[in-house]
Amino acid sequence: MINRLLGISAIVAVSFAAGALWAQKPEPAPLESRIFSASDARTSKGAWGEISLYTEDATPTYGTSSLLTASLTFLPGKQLQPPHQHPDEEFQYVIEGEGTWSLNGQEQPLKAGDLMYTKPWDWHGIRNSSDKPLRFFVFKFRARGVPEPGKPPSHQ
Repeated sequence: MINRLLGISAIVAVSFAAGALWAQKPEPAPLESRIFSASDARTSKGAWGEISLYTEDATPTYGTSSLLTASLTFLPGKQLQPPHQHPDEEFQYVIEGEGTWSLNGQEQPLKAGDLMYTKPWDWHGIRNSSDKPLRFFVFKFRARGVPEPGKPPSHQ
C-alpha cells in the first residue's frame, strides 16, 4: 500500500513539474520587419481554389498575439467554408472579381476594392457567386495583452 502511495505521489509530482515547465515555455519572438515575396508564401490548392499563407495563425507581432495573412482565390461558384465565427478580428479586402459577403446573416454583393471588417465572434463569410475567379486578401489578428473575448449569447 505504501509503495502504491509513493508511486502515485511520484506521478503527481512529475506531472506538476512538467506542467510548470510547460507554463514557463517562452513565447515565440514577435515577427521582425521584413518584406514577404510571393515565393515566401505557403500555397495550397483545393477544389474551391487556392490560398497563399504569408503568416500562419498564431504568428505573434509586437501588437498582436496571433496574426494570419493570406491571399486567396476562389473559383467561380466556390467558397472555402460557410459563414463562420472566431475570437479574432479580421479584415478581408477584395483584389479582383465579384461575389457575395455574408455578415451576421445578411448577404451583400462585393466587388474589387471592397473591404469587410469583422469584430470577434461575428458571423462572416465570402463566396464567389460569379463566373470568374475572386481574389482577396485576409488580415486576421488577436491583440496582444487583451483577454480573449467571450462569445456573446446572441452569437451562439
